[in-house]
Amino acid sequence: MSFDVKKFQKELAQQKVYDTWQYVNSLREMLTYMNMSCELLDKVYAQRAVKLKEKEQEIMRKVVETGKASVYESDLHCTDLEIAGLTIDDGLFLQKTTMEFFHYARMCSDILFQIINAALLGDSSFQVDDRGIIKNVNDSIDGNPNFSTLKSLLDANKNDDTFKYIQAFDNYIKHIKTVLVTVKSSFMLGNNNEFIIQEFINSGITYPAQDAITIVEKANKYINETVEAILTEVQNQLPNCVDNSQRIHNISFKFVAKQLEKGIQGDYMSFFIDVENDISELPTEIKVLPLIIKPNDDIYSFDFKFKKIFIRKKGTDEDGIIGCAEIKNGFDTNEFYRIFTVRACNITEYYSYISTFTQEYPKISVNFAAMEGSTIIYQD
Repeated sequence: MSFDVKKFQKELAQQKVYDTWQYVNSLREMLTYMNMSCELLDKVYAQRAVKLKEKEQEIMRKVVETGKASVYESDLHCTDLEIAGLTIDDGLFLQKTTMEFFHYARMCSDILFQIINAALLGDSSFQVDDRGIIKNVNDSIDGNPNFSTLKSLLDANKNDDTFKYIQAFDNYIKHIKTVLVTVKSSFMLGNNNEFIIQEFINSGITYPAQDAITIVEKANKYINETVEAILTEVQNQLPNCVDNSQRIHNISFKFVAKQLEKGIQGDYMSFFIDVENDISELPTEIKVLPLIIKPNDDIYSFDFKFKKIFIRKKGTDEDGIIGCAEIKNGFDTNEFYRIFTVRACNITEYYSYISTFTQEYPKISVNFAAMEGSTIIYQD
């Protein structure tokens, strides 16, 4: 795939939809599994033919040399695979890998909707565990003229015969649990070699028998090309994200610690969001993910697990505090961008925060590379 994934990652960060990146990584993983399965099927089936031919030639040589030869059951296992000390029937391996291939191919298509949901719907996205997410995402982009090309690509995929076959095979295997894949090879007599996905019926539609290698290679090519086309259009539409107005990446910090004989001992760490004049410049709820894109395009972020972020006037320090943002749903959630409620507060609340910081947070975990700020180390 020629798609520039690194560039896409940077643009997701720039557009404040970086939660999409986890789904992009899942997609890349599924594509790797799918492509690997396709290659294994090609190689193992080709090797099967070679091994059988070699065994036939070996037996025929014995006939020529001795005038007779016997075929034993062990001869029929000449195609077995040796993997990590295990002997595996290559026919079973081909059946198993074929089923896995179509599942991975189907997963690649499904994950695209998670990517579209997160990247283009932003704060209006559907929950990741929404069972109707494919239909809901389709419906949401359908009425948006910015996404007309993307909708056309999705509709074309839905109506494509190769995708229909992928979807039907995966559904059939998942719900009916019938082994559809047949592997047969002639040995010594005849030339009947087949690796076939048998005919099956899913949702009232009959799917005829197919040569397994042919349909797998076709499906593999189709999914790779479709994924690239859809990702490219998602990338084109990132500036048209429906809503990312609540999201904040720019968090600054102040870390104060005491110099000890060996190392340092933290006193407190506070976090800030800067505004020009007052807290009305922020929504009543904000979604926070500390994130910085470095000049070399490396991206640093981390899961922010602190209960308060203080809001101050730009260009000031603690003396400019005019409000705070407080965690809304706690930390035992799947939120990638943590939700905070914005309210007014004064310096007294800040002093209370720093005076109890070590009791509230006996251990802290931060990525300093994901924020700008200052570190003050003092000696008694």
